[in-house]
Amino acid sequence: MRTIPFEVREAFKLLAPHGEVAAAVCAAVVEGRISGATNLRAICTASGIAQARGSEMEAFLLAAEPLRMFERSNSDWRPGRHNLHDQLTPLLVGAALYRAEVHQDADLVQVVMTLPPFPSAVAQELKSLASGLWGLVDTKEVLPALAERARHRFCVMTPFIDEVGMPVVMNLFERSRKCSLKSLIIRASSDGGLPSAVQGVRGELDAMNVQIRSLRIDRTAVPGYETFHAKVLLADDDETYVGSANMTRWSFEQSLELGVLVKGRAARAIARVVDAVESVSTDARERG
Repeated sequence: MRTIPFEVREAFKLLAPHGEVAAAVCAAVVEGRISGATNLRAICTASGIAQARGSEMEAFLLAAEPLRMFERSNSDWRPGRHNLHDQLTPLLVGAALYRAEVHQDADLVQVVMTLPPFPSAVAQELKSLASGLWGLVDTKEVLPALAERARHRFCVMTPFIDEVGMPVVMNLFERSRKCSLKSLIIRASSDGGLPSAVQGVRGELDAMNVQIRSLRIDRTAVPGYETFHAKVLLADDDETYVGSANMTRWSFEQSLELGVLVKGRAARAIARVVDAVESVSTDARERG
């Protein structure tokens, strides 16, 4: 394999994060489509990059400037060091192609949100921003879809649950009926009693083969007890919701709640945490 000069390797590491833009611009310089002092819009056109991606183009040019691959004069840019453009072009094209056609992220993440009811100051402020609510998905849509995608295992882990949240949980378990392993992890009272909302539907949960477990472990060496505050919904072992939302009226009807839907390697790490919680928790029905 041909040895790549140190300077070229360092330039590649600096410019590769700019992906397709970096590859397109270097190729345009090598092919003579960019020469002399040229403004940002003209560089986009010559490189085949949409004008709407002008901010990406400017970020690339600023990264290339310390390498003297481009020099700025007022609002114009002049290419330099054509030999470096020539050496980098195949490397950057290959990196862009790999990223677009081959690479898959280890983790896929969506931001999940519950907005307070109208009129909400947070909602109005978000909508006033240029990006608005783009990239944010509603908790009420995500959780049922997550339950339906589960095929083998579905777990709801919530420390707080009330009469408003319990029907939501029941609906999730109904949607995950294909799963042979279903569990509800809650925080029982100090005497082991179930929350009243859970106690009221014990028969229905039993009929759906839902295990009810509690994580509340008394400590002997220090005061207090060990419990949890995490809110997790786990589908199989590779997709999970982690967020702030409890299964309560306050979370569904009053609060701004924020979380993430994660699929992939990070979800499997969260699944290991849930495994550990289930292992040390107790069967809440024994004392409920």
